[in-house]
Amino acid sequence: MTHATKQLITLTFLVLFGWTSVHAQTSDYQIKKGFQATYTVLNEAIENAGSVSELDTVVSEISEFEAEFSDHKELLDNALYPETFESSFAKLKQDANNTERRLLIIESQDEKLSELSSELSSYKNELERLSNTSDSLRNAINKSEQSERELAALVQQYRQSLEFRDNAVLNIVDSLFITYRDLKTETSADLVEFYDNRKIVSQDNPLEFISDVVEENIQILKTDEGTLQTEDYLRMHVVQTRFSEVWNQIGNDLVNIYAGSNKEEWKTEIESKLSDWEASSSRNMWASIDEYLESNDVDLGAFDSNKSFYASIEAFINDATDLSRENVITDENYEQFQSFYAFWNGKIKSEWGDFVQEGDVLTMTQISAIDSEIMNWRDEAKPRSFFIPILLGISLLTIVGLIIVLARK
Repeated sequence: MTHATKQLITLTFLVLFGWTSVHAQTSDYQIKKGFQATYTVLNEAIENAGSVSELDTVVSEISEFEAEFSDHKELLDNALYPETFESSFAKLKQDANNTERRLLIIESQDEKLSELSSELSSYKNELERLSNTSDSLRNAINKSEQSERELAALVQQYRQSLEFRDNAVLNIVDSLFITYRDLKTETSADLVEFYDNRKIVSQDNPLEFISDVVEENIQILKTDEGTLQTEDYLRMHVVQTRFSEVWNQIGNDLVNIYAGSNKEEWKTEIESKLSDWEASSSRNMWASIDEYLESNDVDLGAFDSNKSFYASIEAFINDATDLSRENVITDENYEQFQSFYAFWNGKIKSEWGDFVQEGDVLTMTQISAIDSEIMNWRDEAKPRSFFIPILLGISLLTIVGLIIVLARK
């Protein structure tokens, strides 16, 4: 029970006790003033109740108050006009019911927040374990004097450890979203006030945890020395995209509840780190896709976004289709088609498919459009058989020759 609530209830007792002791000699004016004073005290007690149990005490006081003044109902009906004795208590009880519903929601949400703190502690331990494993493997790779085969095995273990870590981060994101998505604006405001009265230690603060997770992901991207592949960068970009999406939906609630008097500082810090993470993951991903294409003799030109990547693919296919249409006799363009088709179906749509869509590398609409353009390219580039045209030509020449011979005879 809060100190303010205790004071209000104590004052209520004093008012009621004072009223009872002078009951016989109280004037109408004093009855009205005593009623109004007690009513105000109880109304404030309802507003300031910090828990359902505190509110239950106030509701009991309201019942005693109503019984104490019931003998003066007619007097108070006139004195309180346009309100009445009954309408005044109806309003008081309705306010108490509304406060009870609000407090029940807060207590329920507080329970969920406590569960989240436990989950975050568990996730923190798991991430720390996975990060330590990844760090150890990376150090081993950097210092390795082992054979090429053994080094390749170390690199594979390192990439797998990062995949496990990324999956753990996605689980954290889902937990955060599920916990906070049902918080309404008014409930969030109540929770802010509730948490302002509680001391939140750093290990229970999701903002600390989020900031650390983002910072560690930035460092992984910035310190990589060529051990990661395009698939890794695509997956990391998906993690970053999903993390930012969830922050945009629940970040304000987290800041309002947990940041205390440092709301702007926390929001600026995390959003700055998220921006840095987005830039790093995006840059590494597009550069890796470009390197992969170049190594497979596919030159799309420069691209660094969904829009420019899609435009580059379209321009590449259209130019190749036009060239195939012009060079009917050679099979060279068909070999180029086969190379690109293997990349498109084997990598973009199969191996990388989920990452491509979730990370907004290409949308389903863009993929469908490119599929259609590739089919046009195939029709223009596929080898043509000239046997029948040649045979027809020979037949035509033979017929012409026979006609000439017959005409001379």
